[in-house]
This record gives sequence, C-alpha cells and structure tokens, in this order.
Amino acid sequence: MASLRRLRRIVEAETAYWRWQLETLTRLEGDCGVIAWRQLDAGAIALKACGLPGPTYNRVLGLRGDLGAELEPLLAWYAEAGITPLLETISHYTDPALAEALTRRGYYQSGFQVMLGAAAVVPEQEPAAGTVEEVDSAGQLAVFLELQGWPAAGVAALEATLAGLRAAGISLYLRRHHGRPAAAAALVVQDGIGYCAPALGATAAQGGLDGALLARRLAAARAAGAEWVCSDAELLSARQASLIRLGFEAVFIRARWTSL
Repeated sequence: MASLRRLRRIVEAETAYWRWQLETLTRLEGDCGVIAWRQLDAGAIALKACGLPGPTYNRVLGLRGDLGAELEPLLAWYAEAGITPLLETISHYTDPALAEALTRRGYYQSGFQVMLGAAAVVPEQEPAAGTVEEVDSAGQLAVFLELQGWPAAGVAALEATLAGLRAAGISLYLRRHHGRPAAAAALVVQDGIGYCAPALGATAAQGGLDGALLARRLAAARAAGAEWVCSDAELLSARQASLIRLGFEAVFIRARWTSL
C-alpha cells in the first residue's frame, strides 16, 4: 500500500498531465469549443471542453471531502455550459459526507479504475531500434495528435506545443509498426513520480497494453530520476492483469460518479 505522501505525488503528476492536455488543446487550430479548467489544488482539477462530447474532458478529478465546498460552484459552472460532469473520487480519501452529498444530487458510482505503481526499473530488454521514437519534431507531433484523436494543428501551434513539453516535464512517444504509426503515449515525470498515460492507437494485443511503449517510458522515467512509475486501468480489466504480471501493484481505486 502506498503512503499517503506517495499517493498525493501520483495524483499531482496525473493532474499535471490532464492540465497539459487542455493547455495543448487551446493552442490547436480547429473547433474544440470553449476549453477551460479549474485547478482546485495540486491534486484536483475540473476539466471542461464544451465542443468535445463525452466525459474525458468534462469531469472533476480528485474530488475529496475537504473540497466539498467546491461542489456546488463546480456543478453550476458546468450547468452554465449545459454539461453534466463525471465526478471522480479516490478510495484513500473516502468521505461519507461527500458520498451523501453526491447521492443527494442524483449521482451514483457507475464504474471504477485502479491506479497501479511499481519501482522505476530499467526494462531487461530495450525495444528494438526504430520501434519507438520520442516526439521531437512538428511532423512527429502531428502524427501523435492524429493518433490521440485531437484536431489537426498548424505549424505555429505544433512548435508552441513542442516548446512547452520539456518545461512541463512531459515527453511523448510514437510506436511504428512496419513503418506506419501504430500507437502514441505520454510520460509525465514530476517530484520523483513517472505517470505513464494509457497508450492510444495500440492494438488489442496484450490486453491493450503496448509493451514497447511502456518499456521505453519506464527507461525514460528512470533516466529522469523517477523512483516510482504508475499507470491506470479499468478495474479487473485485461490491462490491469498485464500490469500486475509486469510487477505493478494496486495503489488506489478511483470511483466514477455519474448523474442519473
């Protein structure tokens, strides 16, 4: 079981990743509607993207009992845009008063995720040369954005995004298969924690876990001084099983609260 201090560092690294995503979307050309966020504290953030349907960018991460006073203003903030957000809480910060408040407003626990962590160790075998590449050019970034399902961007927006990566402690990776882009993934290194966001574009092989991309990011996190690495998965999914086989252990459970 991770200490509360380590858990806080993990949550803050993940929060930094989602904030970077919205900051990046604001730079991109294309119609994403109104994009905004509210940083409740270092480990909690509210995301809002009116032009992007679904809960991915319309949710509150890290809602805790001591942030209960923020609930009504947040729901009003979303309601102004006609959005009913997904709300996410963390098992270690379980609070009966918060659960009661959410239930009273018509929310229920609709699903669960698990955050898994492991010591940052260099993989026994590096990915084959040329299989995985770090994004360091506008052309690579354009491919990364396409695999992420994000809007196409002009050269100026791509260069601005590249310039901000290093300052944010974020690195992006592409995996190619037979020379064609196959998957994309990000790594955040912050305060000794490496957060490996789930890869997009990966095949269903290995339960949706792209082993080459993960191995490259583990090595990069170790080189950047991370002592722990983490990644998330749907609870009891094939991806969780794959991470456990690689030596990862459950750190906390995240509950998703959906409005009836």
